[in-house]
Amino acid sequence: MVDKVAAPAKTGWIDSLKLKLNVESFVKNKDKLITLLLYLGAGFLAGFLVKRFFKYVLVLGIIIGAICLLEYYGIIHIMVDWNKTNEVFGIKAIPKVDGNLLSFYWKWVKVNWVVSISAAIGFIIGWKVS
Repeated sequence: MVDKVAAPAKTGWIDSLKLKLNVESFVKNKDKLITLLLYLGAGFLAGFLVKRFFKYVLVLGIIIGAICLLEYYGIIHIMVDWNKTNEVFGIKAIPKVDGNLLSFYWKWVKVNWVVSISAAIGFIIGWKVS
């Protein structure tokens, strides 16, 4: 006699995507979900405000650039306790980077990629809405 073997259940592309992304475990962890939504909201707000008030953002960028230039030439010195700041906001710190600022930010994005993508999506939505 032949034993009947159950055929594997067919799954749709949404179910396979859920399995690959492990959505159920992500939703169970509410802290990650809240952090993701906060960065999405911050990105949305930033995108909305940048498009709406571009002239003011440009002036602010020039001022920040001037402050960075003054610090580079040693005219002023700005001290920030980044370890405490990262601890307060729950951001994973990366080891000290010996290189330029762009490589430092790129390494931060690679360590916190989920948050970075969430903020980028929020920024794009905010830009499109305004």
